[in-house]
Amino acid sequence: MSAAARQICWQDVDEATPLPVLVLDVTYKMAILHVAGGWDYMPGHHDPEFARRQGAPTVFLNTLFHQSMVDRTVMDWAGPLAFLTRRKIAMLDQICPGDRIEGHARVERVYRGEKGEGLVDFTVEITRPGTVCCRGWATLRLPERAG
Repeated sequence: MSAAARQICWQDVDEATPLPVLVLDVTYKMAILHVAGGWDYMPGHHDPEFARRQGAPTVFLNTLFHQSMVDRTVMDWAGPLAFLTRRKIAMLDQICPGDRIEGHARVERVYRGEKGEGLVDFTVEITRPGTVCCRGWATLRLPERAG
């Protein structure tokens, strides 16, 4: 498996397993693509004047973006065979084009599910300097090494 397709197996994870920080520079194009991809045409996500009237400095990213950033923070680390079984988020502040955001994740629990599958629970924070924009919780089912 190439480094780009690295896969984490359930047996290799424990509560002390560190995840790398995911860094992303948010662009206006990214914001608009999320609006179009999710058909979320609330004006604050694509109309800067409307967003300013709502108290934002410019357009702000939608819920789908926050969810996908939580997912990507754990999935980029876990690899292509991981399966997201649960995600919950709390949006705490806006993310706007021009922001540099970071995804920080921590392994909270490694355990077997009801069907014996290898599961891992995470807490995730999406931040920009000095501000937590989104707090998330996710569960992944990870593949197991044979033998």
